[in-house]
Amino acid sequence: MHAREANVSQKRLTKLKMKWGNDSQRGSLEKEVLAELKPHTDTLKHFEVEYYGGVEFPCWVGDPTFHQLVHVSLRGCRKCTSLPLLGRLPSLKELLIQGMDDVKVISLELSRSTDVTFPSLEILRFEDMSSWKAWSTNSEVMFPRLRELQIIKCPDLIDVSLEALPSLRVLRIEGCSESVLRSLVQAASSTTKLEIESILGLTDEVWRGVIVNFWAVEELCIRKCDEIRYLWESDAEASKVLVNLKELKVWRCKNLVSLGEKEEDEDNIGSNLLSSLRMLVIDSCESMERLCCPNSIESLVIKWCSSVRDVSFPRATTTTGGGGQNLKSLTIDIWGCGNLKSINQLSNSTHLTSLSISYCENMELFSDLHQLSNLTSLYIQGCKSIGIESFPNLHLPNLTDLGIEGCKNMKAFGDLQLPNLISWRIESCENLESFPDLQLSNLTMLKHMTIRYCPMIDASFPRGLWPPNLCYLDIGGSKKPISEWGYQNFPASLVHLRLFNEPDVRNFSQLSHLFPSSLTNLSIWSFDNLESLSTGLQHLTSLQHLIIWFCPKVNDLPETLLPSLLSLIIDECPKLKERCEGRGSHYWPLISHIPCIYMDRSYHFS
Repeated sequence: MHAREANVSQKRLTKLKMKWGNDSQRGSLEKEVLAELKPHTDTLKHFEVEYYGGVEFPCWVGDPTFHQLVHVSLRGCRKCTSLPLLGRLPSLKELLIQGMDDVKVISLELSRSTDVTFPSLEILRFEDMSSWKAWSTNSEVMFPRLRELQIIKCPDLIDVSLEALPSLRVLRIEGCSESVLRSLVQAASSTTKLEIESILGLTDEVWRGVIVNFWAVEELCIRKCDEIRYLWESDAEASKVLVNLKELKVWRCKNLVSLGEKEEDEDNIGSNLLSSLRMLVIDSCESMERLCCPNSIESLVIKWCSSVRDVSFPRATTTTGGGGQNLKSLTIDIWGCGNLKSINQLSNSTHLTSLSISYCENMELFSDLHQLSNLTSLYIQGCKSIGIESFPNLHLPNLTDLGIEGCKNMKAFGDLQLPNLISWRIESCENLESFPDLQLSNLTMLKHMTIRYCPMIDASFPRGLWPPNLCYLDIGGSKKPISEWGYQNFPASLVHLRLFNEPDVRNFSQLSHLFPSSLTNLSIWSFDNLESLSTGLQHLTSLQHLIIWFCPKVNDLPETLLPSLLSLIIDECPKLKERCEGRGSHYWPLISHIPCIYMDRSYHFS
């Protein structure tokens, strides 16, 4: 009665969402209610139903007179045993069916109808259909415009009998049996993007029968398919069936040993493999032992593959280039591969622009690093085996970014010639004793410099040796406390200074001789015993941004600087916060004009 009184059919709604309690048990009543809530047929575009408790839908759901309807979503209708007939909706573009536990068979064709079924549908998604066993159709004209199909967590689905899907480009299958994958890749021969995850029964043998249908696939992503040990038998096989593959991503396939089962001879390994491939990502494949990279790749990412020992590129020959040398750029990013010691034939990668190696404890860098003349970015983190022999000479004319972090055995650098270096970061290298400070003045392009938590380094350089155009300096935790440094003659270009971890400093007058008047940004972090900022900063007339973090004893601010500040950040400084927070506080009249005030992760406004 209430549903009838709502008079929904006269409201001319464009969007209607109906949601029942997910524990609803009144099936027959709910069907009657839904029947009375039929909306206006001329205007409805978006229709959603959640937790409907009826066994079937009223006949208006799917009525082709809803000629404007483009989106339908049916979620959690767990008592329904069948789907409404939606195939005659002329404008329907997106259909989502989720959590319909009692549906066992889906036959989406329309009986005694010669019309095209789902004439406009572009996106179709089934998810969490725990009892669904069969999907079939007798219609030869079905899904003519379907471009994306997703079937997710439908573990009992076995029988899939569909005609061709000529427009399908994106196919995602997760938590289903291998028969679903086999059936759909045969029906969707024009698919360009395929994502599969947790496919039950997907053995090497089954997979070999599947990839023969991948001639159009450009992006392939494989996740949690634990029965696969090899993606193809030989390089020749891969090159024949994956002729258009551009991106290959493999994640958490715990039994994958290598890409190919049969290796070619060492000199030409991978040289003819997948000539179209540009991106290769191997992530968390714990049994991966060897990675033979195609010659064509531009981006290589290997993460958390604990068993991989060898990553190789093809050797250069007179007829084929090696190691990506014919490409415009090559990026290599390696994380958490504890047994990886080297990357073979990398010296042939003359167009390598970015190299990042992190948490590879046994990695011993190559001595021919200087041959990578186009390298612009080099980042090494947490590699315990890398020592001075890794950098005997570093002559890289195009390098702009260099980062070394957490390399415990590194003690010194060799000769460095880096004329275009812009950013240099050295952090947490506990045994690093020195680096070529006498060359710093030659780094005319260096703008950003970080030296943090390197307790064996004396980071106070002789007068005049700082890079002449340095703009940003982030420094602290070195052997000689900053408070004991002499006059540093920082360049006038230095505008941003961040200081860390100086427990002996109680008053900033101890450091006043260090700060150039050019500073616009000053950050103070982890000064455990700092009490006063009121003196030592008066000459910083250009200062606009002041940050004070983790300084528990500090209780005052430099009042002469406050009028010019644009931002003030105070975090984990309880005494100072008490004197700055709120209109009645000591400093509020002096700081209330500052546009941005941030204290302990919250903004304060005047």
